[in-house]
This record gives sequence, C-alpha cells and structure tokens, in this order.
Amino acid sequence: MQSKRSWSKTGFTLVELLVVIAIIGVLVGLLLPGVQAAREAARRMSCTNNLRQIGMATQNFESANKRLPPGALLPGLQATPIPGATPPNPYSFQKDQHSGIGHLAFLLPFIEANQLWNTLQSSVNLSVETSGVNAPVGSAQARMNSYWTNTEAWNVGQHSISLFLCPSDASSSEAKRSVFVNHAFTVSTGFAPFHWLIEETTPDASWHRTMGKTNYLGCMGRSGLTGSRELDRPQPQGADLGKMGLHSDDLHGPFFIRSKTQLAEIKDGLSNTFLFGEVTGSWERPKNNSGRLSSFWWISANGQYTRFMITTPGSESLGSLSAGDAKKFHSLHSGGVHMCFADGAVRYTSHSIDGPLWYILGGIKEGLSGQIE
Repeated sequence: MQSKRSWSKTGFTLVELLVVIAIIGVLVGLLLPGVQAAREAARRMSCTNNLRQIGMATQNFESANKRLPPGALLPGLQATPIPGATPPNPYSFQKDQHSGIGHLAFLLPFIEANQLWNTLQSSVNLSVETSGVNAPVGSAQARMNSYWTNTEAWNVGQHSISLFLCPSDASSSEAKRSVFVNHAFTVSTGFAPFHWLIEETTPDASWHRTMGKTNYLGCMGRSGLTGSRELDRPQPQGADLGKMGLHSDDLHGPFFIRSKTQLAEIKDGLSNTFLFGEVTGSWERPKNNSGRLSSFWWISANGQYTRFMITTPGSESLGSLSAGDAKKFHSLHSGGVHMCFADGAVRYTSHSIDGPLWYILGGIKEGLSGQIE
C-alpha cells in the first residue's frame, strides 16, 4: 500500500515580518550615527590635510621669494582716507589699475598647478610692487590689470581646485552671489577700521556656480594694515586690548592688501600665529548655517579678519562663533574651526576659545604671545 506524504508550505507570518523589520530598523538606527561620525572624522582629517598642504605651499613660496604672497593686489593705504567712509567699488577702484589677484593664486606653482600659474603670469599683472594706476585706457598695461576683463585669467578662475575645498562643505553649490574680496579701510587714523564685504551680486549669473571656490583663507589679523591708530569703539566683550595701548594695526596678520610679510617678521612665534583658517561664506540663516548666500572665489580672495571672531553684544549673526558669516573664520565641523599656524601645524580651535586670543593669535607682533596658556 502506497503511503501519501503531506507537504505544507511554511513562511513568515505578518507579525514575524514586522518584528524583523523593526529589529533591522533599530540596528540601522544604532549604526547610522557611528557611520556618520566616521564619515565626518574622515572629512575632518581630509580638511586638516588640505590646510597642512596649503601651509607647506605657503612656506615654500616664502622660501623661494623671501616673503609670503600678498593678501590681494588691490589699493592699499594709498586709498585712504575714503571721503564719507564710502566703501570702494571693485569696478571703479580696480578697473585698469589693480589686477585683484588674491594670495591663493600665488600658491599655484607650489600645489602642482603650474599650467594655471603660467596662464596667469602671461595674462595679468602679478607684481606686488606695481599697478596699472595712470596706465592709458586700453593699453597693454591697462589690460593686464583687471582679471575679470581678461579672458585667459577669467578662465583660470573657473577651475575648481580640490585642495581649496573642505569636504564637509558644498561651497560650489551656491548660486545667489559671490564674495569678491574682504576689504578693511579707515577714513582717518583716528577711526577704527571699517570692514566691507565686496560681493558680485548679478542675479542668476552663471559665474556664481562656475567660478572656483575656496574654504581656506590666510589670516589678515584684526583688520590688516589700514593706518588706523584706534582699536574698537565700543570694545567687544572680552577683548579690551586697547587699554594696553594697542591699536588696530598692531594686530595685523601675515596677509593684507599688497603685503610682503616675511616669516622672520612674525615676532610672536610661528607656533603662536595663525597663517590660514577655514571659511564658508554667508548664509540666510547664519545661526544654523542654512540657506547659503555666497562663497569665496579663490582667484581674488584676500585674507580673513579676526575682528569678528569675538562676540559682539546684540549682533544676531555674529553673536556666536558657530554662526556662519563671510567676515569670520568659520567651518561646518561641529564645535570649532581648523586653523593652520605659521609653523605649518594645524590645530582644531574650539568655539570656546578666549575672545582676546583671536586677536593675539591673529597678530604677528603685538607682543602678547607669552600670555597664551
């Protein structure tokens, strides 16, 4: 007699399936923060390496040229005082006079970008000693002194250089406006410097997206070198250095308009002086760094100020170091910002750093480095 076998199909019940999905969800939830933290740690390491290479390139430039690159080839002290404290317009004070090339461009031959450097050399005036002032309109000299009207130089600026970009930021995604240059000036020696963010604001212009950006700028110190013999009125909290007899120019950094700083001039010590730091640009909502408005162009960027790294009472956008603003060193890493010192070391500077230290570390020879703990 042939026996019959009974076969039955088995599988997950709906409840079992939901339990499995829930367990997977819990595991993913537990693992995701760790994965995100690991990714951010890798990005921070890459950012540190970028700054270290930029610092090394700057030191190599100084070794080859016996000075650091100029902050930017713009009008310097000869442009002050400016009547009525009216900030300079880039298309009137530079056209056919100053090429506007910034300090990062001078590092091109030291970061294996020789072809871009050679094109710039043949296209615009890169001399820190000379400008196109009084050059006949339309002359060869005049054409060498405005990179934005020079096709070859403009095309160089379109290149995105990975070394200049922090992997935690997407600065190339902004499309509303562009930071042309930071500029500090004074109307007389008796006034503290004014600070102006000169931006290119043509609506929907393609160059807001295509021009090469940077997340790293050299340190200008408090305001660069402007001729001002004042400091702050009123004093920002925690930065009453004026009582020590210091004025703004005493706190200038390695980079400023047409600077020719030598490492030997950094009297406070290379390990106690900022050389470069992170920047992000400006934001619609600076407190949570959302709604990007602008980023810096590497081809014309000047140094960054330390003036706004100190809490200013009543200032909504500048009241916190973690709040993004184009006039501050700033990063999208949590808790602080990477800074490269003049000795090439890169350190993560916490948002909780004592206020006056920003001025002290940003200045090359104010004589207060011994007070750093």
